[in-house]
Amino acid sequence: MAYRKKTLRTMSPTARKVARLMGEQVSIALRLKNLIPDIQRLDLDSKALDTAKSGFDLSDNDAWGLQCAIIHGQQSGYYNDNEDNKAWAENMLARIRAFRERFDPIQWEQDNEVHAVHDPVSETTTIE
Repeated sequence: MAYRKKTLRTMSPTARKVARLMGEQVSIALRLKNLIPDIQRLDLDSKALDTAKSGFDLSDNDAWGLQCAIIHGQQSGYYNDNEDNKAWAENMLARIRAFRERFDPIQWEQDNEVHAVHDPVSETTTIE
């Protein structure tokens, strides 16, 4: 807690230095406390990137499950408490939809064999 100038003037020089250091310490502690959510987010992103680089494959079933969980959270009002949470949910749904469209090409099957594959990203159809 910062001291007033009047209070600092009445202190001895050593006590004044200690009081200023205490004020700086409180200020630094508050700034560090405000950095914790950013550090947690970066740590989570780092773990996700490490998992992605290690060859973990995300299947369409996983994406579908995540999408259902987020939609359920929206419908139950879980994300309505905070605008950041609501924006996060909407952005995640958009990213999941883009993922599913990009990595789940439409396949035409006949006799349990794939005869043509349509890629929505490049808008091409490959006939086998």
